[in-house]
Amino acid sequence: MKLSTRQVVVAGLLGSLTVALGLMPVGGFIPVPTPAGSATTMHLPTILAGILEGPVVGGLVGAIFGAASFYRALTQPPNPVAQMIFSNPLIAFLPRILIGVLSYWAFRVAERTWGRVFLVLAGGGILGYTGYWTSSRIAGHAGTVGEPRHMVVAVIVGTVVAAGLWLMGERQRGGAPLGALVGSMTNTIGVLGLTVVFGYLPPAAALSVGVLHGIPEALVAMVLVTLVHSGVRAATRSGARS
Repeated sequence: MKLSTRQVVVAGLLGSLTVALGLMPVGGFIPVPTPAGSATTMHLPTILAGILEGPVVGGLVGAIFGAASFYRALTQPPNPVAQMIFSNPLIAFLPRILIGVLSYWAFRVAERTWGRVFLVLAGGGILGYTGYWTSSRIAGHAGTVGEPRHMVVAVIVGTVVAAGLWLMGERQRGGAPLGALVGSMTNTIGVLGLTVVFGYLPPAAALSVGVLHGIPEALVAMVLVTLVHSGVRAATRSGARS
């Protein structure tokens, strides 16, 4: 495995940005009153690293993200639950490394029409179910399958999300928004899934955290990663012409 000079530079810059976000009082980790203790923007450099420079660079920057989470859990945890979760090296590191890897592959798959169709349907389905579950909770029910109004919410949310993702993917022609969506969901699902596996949180609590954190983090990632990717692509084309 040999990295180019560009890849080393990008890994260093985005890794440094990750560390800087982690050290800011309110930056990489935004305090929120949930069992996780904070929402994060630290997945953004990892997603960008994977999309811009491939799975190896994405994995390296993700490992730096994981190290920051692990260090914070040991030195300045937001609450005892977060300390318990992220002091587990597997939870702190594995999902963060996979962010960069899966973002890259989603980005590559989304370059093809069939890939965009698959990712759009998957993203719309997952977020549609999230809308169904959320509406059930708001209504004060457990959200059993078959409640018509909640299923209508799921269909509407899924359709709107799918249409939005398709339009963004078609306009970008490179799948940056879809890559960002997959990367952000990898972080949310990976961390919370392992949290449930290790018994730190019950499934219902993990799902609640996923809804409260996962949707805003995914939307922020899609917007910001798409903007940065578009800027980098425009700058690269401009440099190639000159």
